[in-house]
Amino acid sequence: MTGQCNICGWQGEFLHPDQEREGLHCGNCASSARYRAVIYWLGRVTGRNDRPLHEWNPDRSIAILESSARGSYPMMLADKFDYYETEFDPEKIAAGAPPRRYADFQRLGFADNTFDIAIASDVFEHVRDDAAGYREILRTLKPQGTFILTVPYAHQQARTVTRIDTSGPADVHILEPEYHGGGGHTITYRNYGRDLLPLLRQTGFSVMHAVTDLPRHAVPPMSVILAQKSDYIEFPADGQGSGTMRPLGLLIPYRLFLLLKFNAQGFLRFLRAFARR
Repeated sequence: MTGQCNICGWQGEFLHPDQEREGLHCGNCASSARYRAVIYWLGRVTGRNDRPLHEWNPDRSIAILESSARGSYPMMLADKFDYYETEFDPEKIAAGAPPRRYADFQRLGFADNTFDIAIASDVFEHVRDDAAGYREILRTLKPQGTFILTVPYAHQQARTVTRIDTSGPADVHILEPEYHGGGGHTITYRNYGRDLLPLLRQTGFSVMHAVTDLPRHAVPPMSVILAQKSDYIEFPADGQGSGTMRPLGLLIPYRLFLLLKFNAQGFLRFLRAFARR
């Protein structure tokens, strides 16, 4: 599949299409289809239309909360917005680590009405008490604030499959343990079905299930859930935006990291070519 990355602006053929939403990697910033779907909706929410993220005008008045962000786009968001890039680390949180760096969605250490946008991309299937997490997101969002959510989700499946019983103090496995992310070591508490949508509505959100199909950005059809702290959900109109390519100095360290991680020989060839200049 070919197209233009809506994160870095690169154009070409995207890699690893067999991995579907976790694949179709950009040849420049290595973003997956899922990350590009999230950034597409962030652009819609913030009125940036369809220009690549690296071209967006900064606006530090927009506060964004995200947990466990990966890839290249977090450093771009930090350059554009008041961006809280957090990780879940119970020991550091208990020790009083800065909430801007370490946060638990089940018990957020932020005041009411703090954020304009919250992002959770394949995080909530790993949150032990997801209902508490959704209440905390609602509490800390400003009025009209938006929650952009992706999870492993089957819209044709009426009910969420609970994998672990969390009714007591200890986890009790109901099904064979399933792990995602974090090098394949993060336990999965549930596989979501369509009842996630009424759960979010009961929490207090207005909710939209968006089947996001963006061939121009090499994003195959996938579910993204948009939830707003409002009486009804509304976004600016989708704009195609032409965008222009330009050198991405911001991504040079990240590209070197990718070369070293995935292609040590390629990294050595790059260094030799650079030394001959």
